[in-house]
Amino acid sequence: MHIKIIFQVAATYVGAVMGAGFASGQEIQQFFANFGGSGLLGILISTVLFSLLGWIMIDLQRRWRVSSYMEFFARLFGKTWGARMDVVISLLLFIGMTAMMSGAGAVFQQYFELSPWVGIFLTALVITIALWFRSEGILWINSALIPLKFIFCLGIALWAILFAEGIKGVDVEIVANPMIQNWVFSGILYVSFNLTLAMVVFASLGKEIQKPGARIGAVFGGIALGVFALVICMALLRFPEVRGYEIPMVAVAGRLGAWAGFFYVVVLWLAMLTAAIGNGFSLVNHMEKRYGFNYQYSIISLLLLVIPLSSVQFSFIVKTIYPLFGYLGLIFIPVLIWKYRKT
Repeated sequence: MHIKIIFQVAATYVGAVMGAGFASGQEIQQFFANFGGSGLLGILISTVLFSLLGWIMIDLQRRWRVSSYMEFFARLFGKTWGARMDVVISLLLFIGMTAMMSGAGAVFQQYFELSPWVGIFLTALVITIALWFRSEGILWINSALIPLKFIFCLGIALWAILFAEGIKGVDVEIVANPMIQNWVFSGILYVSFNLTLAMVVFASLGKEIQKPGARIGAVFGGIALGVFALVICMALLRFPEVRGYEIPMVAVAGRLGAWAGFFYVVVLWLAMLTAAIGNGFSLVNHMEKRYGFNYQYSIISLLLLVIPLSSVQFSFIVKTIYPLFGYLGLIFIPVLIWKYRKT
């Protein structure tokens, strides 16, 4: 059993999906908690799809021996449509990285009362270090940070569920999202929402992700994502009074005291960091493979473009761009399954 690669792939899968929206509780609230107890069944659907599609993605990449998402999409959709998808995905990755950097600045400003540029530049520094060591650096930093996120996120949420007291008799008005009509479709849309980025990160890791045991790692990663989502959803259902907050899970953690709120803010920053690293590596790897740019110069150039744009409001980016990931991802699910069966 290839324990190391299983752990690294599982951690990378969780790192690619568990960004700011996931850890903050906002995604889980919109996609699952708003449906009450039925939302837990939606999470079960998502868990099965995350594990199944994770296995399929890595198996196809292993068979095709791709080393970039450009190659992967060309094999998936053909050269013409693959090239078109390549442009769209690159743009979405860039915007996603900008959103994570902007979110990091907002965290440092709101919770630590520092200039947002402190958070932005600190995040940029860590991203640079991780990207400098290429795919090995991505796998190792995810292996180091994901367990911390797992411990803090699940630990604080479970502790709050079991021991914290909510506000009695709270009547929370739930505003339904017109794009998400029922919990079954929500479970599918949530996977498609996150599948695009995970697919891109896996394809960009090339040979590192094609080792024996990688497919099993993807299955475990899918299960871990389901556990994360389940616990966060249960916490949101346990404390309905936090559902109106922009970052509801920090409010849940606050029920345990200031120290728990502080640690959850750290978790939130780590979630932004790992998501930004996944986006950044995919873009830099693409610039090197597609256009022949120097890898190290590409890192610096990318950050010089992203950092000034990171001053854009985080919530504006999330509300505008994130829904596109979901509906774009709906294209990939049937195509992935069809290609897998055909191959």
